[in-house]
Amino acid sequence: FDDVLNIINKNNIFQFQFNLIFCDPPFKDKNVTKLIDHIYNSNILKKDGIFILHRNKNTKEKFSSYFKIVEEKKYGISKIIFGSFLF
Repeated sequence: FDDVLNIINKNNIFQFQFNLIFCDPPFKDKNVTKLIDHIYNSNILKKDGIFILHRNKNTKEKFSSYFKIVEEKKYGISKIIFGSFLF
């Protein structure tokens, strides 16, 4: 995560807002909430934007109360979580 967060900060990406953010962190990474919190607090996802997260289908995460799962699909060993932020 530190690499992604450093790139985001270096490239001044926070001046933009996006309709779609796709995150594909390593399956073994257990701290996905840090990345989601950073994106939420940076306000880079538009209010009607979609946040997509790729995870191992057996991974159990506890998301912040402002992250709403809209849909979850499983494909092989993966699951794709479609979500949005409650603003």
